Amino acid sequence: MTLDAPTCPHAAEWTEFRPYQHDGMAQFFTRKRQEEPVFFDEETGYWIVTRRDDVRAIFADPDRFSAANVHDPLTPYPPELVEYLRAEGFRRDKTQANCDRPKHTRIRQVAQSFLNIRQFKTREPQIRALVEAAIDKLRGKGRVDLVDDFSYELPARVLFLLLGVPDIDARRIKVWADSRFNMISGDADHDGKMEAGRQVIDFWNYCGELIQARREQPGDDYPSHLLAAHAKDPDSISLQEIQNLTFGVLLAGHETTTNAIGNTMHMLLRDRAEWDRLVAEPGLAPNYVEEGLRAGPPVVCWRRITTEPVTIGGVSLPEGAPIMMSLASANRDEDHFECPHQFQGQRENARDHVSFGYGIHFCMGAPLAKLELKLVLEGLSQAFPNMTLVPDSDPDWQRTILVRGPGRLLVDLNE
Repeated sequence: MTLDAPTCPHAAEWTEFRPYQHDGMAQFFTRKRQEEPVFFDEETGYWIVTRRDDVRAIFADPDRFSAANVHDPLTPYPPELVEYLRAEGFRRDKTQANCDRPKHTRIRQVAQSFLNIRQFKTREPQIRALVEAAIDKLRGKGRVDLVDDFSYELPARVLFLLLGVPDIDARRIKVWADSRFNMISGDADHDGKMEAGRQVIDFWNYCGELIQARREQPGDDYPSHLLAAHAKDPDSISLQEIQNLTFGVLLAGHETTTNAIGNTMHMLLRDRAEWDRLVAEPGLAPNYVEEGLRAGPPVVCWRRITTEPVTIGGVSLPEGAPIMMSLASANRDEDHFECPHQFQGQRENARDHVSFGYGIHFCMGAPLAKLELKLVLEGLSQAFPNMTLVPDSDPDWQRTILVRGPGRLLVDLNE
């Protein structure tokens, strides 16, 4: 997410936390980090943690700060939706992001034996080909939407390589994932939640069908790897957990990368000097990726719940206190990052962001996301060096408390 600097004249002056809004967030958190780094928000019912050191301390202490509430809906589901999901067999068990030790350790060991940097690197030529094909589709179009025309489907297509699904309607998967995120962390009304529920059931059933297909005909892919582990030792991972893991990776494995591409390109194109530097030196792309993730994290908040009385940031919290860590705020903590509101592609400590978490729950897909982002920045900067943002176009930022990115990003390619 791109955040306005606290001195930006267009940034709204917030007096209270606005979880679903974008403009003015950086300004608000800058003040909070200084005046009230841990505060309670009445609207969400969460304690909001803003400083980087406190956020890392929470991530690093999974025994006192449980991940059990990570995927809980921010607002209760309508009773009709609860009944519908139950009747349709939706069983979203706690597996990775919202799972604690020792179960988390058992499942992660199985998943990480496939989802690792070695596996991702072997797929780099295929990923590069997908990026180049997506760029080629932009050529000659003049004005395009970098979200809808480029980054919306691309990360999903990359993910399909890991799932062994070469031909699929990527846009359908994206709609399913959007629906799930809106159920968990959006502010949809009753009808919106019911429609999201119907989409999620289609999503869940698709994952079940994929698992069954791999049971009948294994391949060199993630579901087949999980099934092989189950066949070797059923206690290492269950069939239900395999469906949940497949559902989870299809949910989060591309949405965040789509947002990261949009956020980073938006910031880069707003700062012509940084864009021109990348055009001249594409080898700088890896650090530009880190800085983009720092300044515009695709996941802006993450949750925990206390398992015992704790003190964080000088505030005493009881057992069972729900916590929301602002990753966006932590990544702009002036106690760690100099000039935190400036995008600096050559920032030396850009990698110190917490956009992929920290500790035992650090995102397994982080190396894949960074690889995709690097190839995208290299490709776009060399293909369209004169690209510019369309003046005064509205990015239409997503309205969820968890993930944020531009809904559109209009640019002139200026070939």
